[in-house]
Amino acid sequence: MTDNNSVPRRRFLQATGGAATAAALAGCLGGGDETETEPEDTSDDGGDGTTTGEDGGEPKGNDRTLQLINSTITTLDPIKATDTASGSIIQNVFDALMNYPNGEVAVENLLADEVSVSDDYRTYTFKLKEGVEYHGDNGEVTADDVVYAFERLAASDNSRRSYFILAYALNVMHETDGEGAYVPGSLNVAATGDYEFKMRLKKPFAPTLEMLAYTSFSVIPKNIVGDIDVVPSGGSLGSDETEELGDAMMEHKEFATNNPIGAGPYEFDHWETSQEAEIVRNDSYHGGEVLNGGVYWKVIPKAETQYQYAQNKNSDLISMPTSKYDPGKVQIEGTDDLGRKYGQYGPMGNGATANYLQVATINTYYVGFNCENVEKPVRQAIAHAMNQQEGVEQVFKGRGKAAYHLTPPNIYPGGAPEYDSHAESSYPYGYNKTQINKAKSVMEDAGYGPDNKYEVTFTTYQSPTWQGLGKILRDKLASAHVNMQLEEAPFSTLLQRGRNGNLEAYSLGWIMDWPRPNNFLGQAVPELTNTDQEGGAQGFYLDWDGDNGGMSSAAQQAQSAWETIQNNPEPTDSAQSKRDTAYVQMEEAMWEDMVLLPMYHVAEERMWYDWVDIPRFGGGGPSRQKRWKFVVGERDK
Repeated sequence: MTDNNSVPRRRFLQATGGAATAAALAGCLGGGDETETEPEDTSDDGGDGTTTGEDGGEPKGNDRTLQLINSTITTLDPIKATDTASGSIIQNVFDALMNYPNGEVAVENLLADEVSVSDDYRTYTFKLKEGVEYHGDNGEVTADDVVYAFERLAASDNSRRSYFILAYALNVMHETDGEGAYVPGSLNVAATGDYEFKMRLKKPFAPTLEMLAYTSFSVIPKNIVGDIDVVPSGGSLGSDETEELGDAMMEHKEFATNNPIGAGPYEFDHWETSQEAEIVRNDSYHGGEVLNGGVYWKVIPKAETQYQYAQNKNSDLISMPTSKYDPGKVQIEGTDDLGRKYGQYGPMGNGATANYLQVATINTYYVGFNCENVEKPVRQAIAHAMNQQEGVEQVFKGRGKAAYHLTPPNIYPGGAPEYDSHAESSYPYGYNKTQINKAKSVMEDAGYGPDNKYEVTFTTYQSPTWQGLGKILRDKLASAHVNMQLEEAPFSTLLQRGRNGNLEAYSLGWIMDWPRPNNFLGQAVPELTNTDQEGGAQGFYLDWDGDNGGMSSAAQQAQSAWETIQNNPEPTDSAQSKRDTAYVQMEEAMWEDMVLLPMYHVAEERMWYDWVDIPRFGGGGPSRQKRWKFVVGERDK
C-alpha cells in the first residue's frame, strides 16, 4: 500500500456505504498481552456478565449481548484515551467523520456525507449527513459540534492528542502565543452552514481523511464538557472571531466515566472500574441496524485468567496467550483477497474447536536504545547477536513476521516484496542469522574484552515472551563481552522512565494512527527524541539528537530525510516518490546508528466460538472494528 491519497482536485468523495492488547491503543507505544495483576471479582453476575431478558431468561435473537474480555479501562473521553481497552469502547459509542470499515484501511465516510478538496490540497469542505441523532435527548449532529469537538482536541487540558490536529499530522492553521502555545479559539475550522464546515491546513497532508477516522476526532454535542472556554465562530474561514461558551452540560469526570454521549452504534450503559463495562444497542443508528443487543466487557488484566474465562465459554471471543498457544493446532483453510488467512484452531483445552482468523496488521515491536546511555558499538553488537526469525519462531511461536524495518511491510514503499528485498540485500547485522563473531569484533574494537565487559540493562514491560527473548539475547551476548541484565517494569513506569531518559535498552511497540510510513518514522526523528526537552522525549525516547557531541552523520541523514518528507506533503505521485525515497533513507540511518532494533510485526489473530458470526477485520486491527455487525447466537454451555 502506498501513502498517496491521489485525491483529484475538486472531486467529491461519496460515501460507499479491526493489535496489541492490554496497554496499547492504535498509535500508542505498544505494550504486551500479559500483566501480573489479578483482578478482584466482586461482580454478582456469576462471573460471565450474562444479562437476562424481560422474562428472566437469556435474550433471544439479535437482542443477545456480545460477551468480551477487556483490560483495564482508563477513560471514555475520545481526546484523552491512549489505550486499547478504552479505545475499544470509545470506537463503538462515538462516531467520527470518517471510518475504517471493519478495521480495513480503505477509509470511508461515516458522519461525513461528502468531502471536497481545494486545488492546493489545503482546504477541506465537509458536508455532514443530516438527521443523525446523538444518544438520548441530545439533539442532532451539526457542523457546530464538529468545530467544538476539534477545538477540544486542540485546546483542552484533557487532550492527549493535540499534536494530531496542531502539529506534524493535520497541522490545521492556528495561532500561537509568545511561548509557542496554541491560542484557544484560533483553530482554522469554521461552520459554514448547519451541516457544512471548512477546515484549512497549514500545508497539504496526504492522509488527512485517514487521520479523521481516528477516535480522537469523534464528534460530540457542543459544550457538553466544560473544559474549554471559546470556540471559533462561524463566518469566513480564518477569521479571528470566537464564541464564548456558557455553562457546560456536565463536568469532565461525569462525561469521561459515567455519561459519554456520542452518535455511534451503541449507547453507554455502565462502567465499573476494574470490573466490567457495558454498552447497549442504539436503535436509531444512522449506519443501519445494529445486529446485537449490546456489548459487555469483563475486565481481566491477566492473560492466564483471560484464557480460563474464555475456556469456560464466558466470552464469545477466545483469549489465547502465547504460553497456551500451540501452532500445531492451527488449520488454515484459505486466504481471502486481502491476504487474511482463515480456518480453525483446536481442539482447545475445553474440547472445543474455534474459528480462526490471522491478519497482518500494521504494527512494529522493537528493542529501543537510549543513545546517551548505551554506546553505539554495544547497540551494534546487540543487533549482530539478534536473530529476529529465531525470536519469532522460538519465543513468539510464529505469531508474527521477523522485522527489519520500523515501517511495517503492508505500508512500506512498494509493499512487502520491497520490504523483504531491501532487508535481505542491505540489512547490515545479519538477515535471519546470528553473528556472534561480528558482535565480539565490534566490542573488541571499542576496547572491551573478557575482563572488561560492558554492562547494559534490558527493561521489558511485564511480558513472559519479551523476558524469554531477553534471556536468549543475554546468553548470546555473554561471549561478545556484553553483560546484559534483565528487568521488568509496569508499562506506565517504563514509559515514564523513557520520557525522562532513565532507560538503556527496552521493549516497546507502535501501532498505527494512520496507515502511512510517516506515522512510524515520525516517532524516530532525531530532534524529537531528546529526553532533556520540556516534558521529556516525544516518540521513542531514543536521545538520538547527539547533545553530547553533535549529531552523527546517520542522525543528520535521518533529520534531512524527515525534512524532505515534511516538505513534500501533497497527495501526488511526484511528492510520494520523494517521500518514499526519504522513508528508506531514514530506515538505513537507523540501521547505521542502531538506535532501534526491529523485532517482529504481530500477525493479529482472532478465535471465536461457532455461535458468533463475526466480520473479518482488516490491517487497521480489531480495535478499529465497530461491533454493530456481530451476530450472537445461542451459546453452547
